Amino acid sequence: MATPAPPVSFSSTKETTNYARLCRLLVDVGSCVLRDTFDRINPPRDLHKHLVAHHTKLQQLQKKKVLNPTQWGKLYPAIRTSVSSKNFDITLLTVLLRNICSLSPPATGWDALPPATDMSTEADIARVKYFRNTVYGHAKKASVDDATFNVYWQDIKDALVRLGGPVYGVAIDDLKNECMDPVFEEYYRELLKEWKRDDDNTKDKLDEIHWMLKEQMKAPTK
Repeated sequence: MATPAPPVSFSSTKETTNYARLCRLLVDVGSCVLRDTFDRINPPRDLHKHLVAHHTKLQQLQKKKVLNPTQWGKLYPAIRTSVSSKNFDITLLTVLLRNICSLSPPATGWDALPPATDMSTEADIARVKYFRNTVYGHAKKASVDDATFNVYWQDIKDALVRLGGPVYGVAIDDLKNECMDPVFEEYYRELLKEWKRDDDNTKDKLDEIHWMLKEQMKAPTK
């Protein structure tokens, strides 16, 4: 009689906790830093005016399904002056920063890793997404060894501190050593997966818009 195989274990290990910790750093701290960056460019007291000024452009993004109905409702609530970036998710913040904040893409574009010499705001915004994709590359096993974890953590921390300021350095250091419950580990793994999926959908729609614009520019005028 064959000996039954031992049950598969889903308990946390140092490596799976490393992965979840990186997910939390990107989702929680990344959201706060991008929101602070957006608020510096668009002071909260005048946010509704800024959104009114860019209504046409944002409406085009909505029609192309870059912005979903929930995000649109947060941009333009029934009481316009009640709009708040606190209600914007990380995907929406990224779309707004790239499209209505007078920021120019880095030389390598929004979706590639900028050169280390480029310390601009735009470059660090691009780095947040790049590091998100890099960490998500470990999603299948949901584990990261200590050496890789420390490299990723420092790279992400550097970009977030440049964007958000030194105050985030302390919070990030605390987060690195904070105890994580297995339930929270799964929660942050799922949040990173959701962010990646939403962002991929947004990128596909934006690529389609850019392609259409290029085709229109190529078309001969009558």
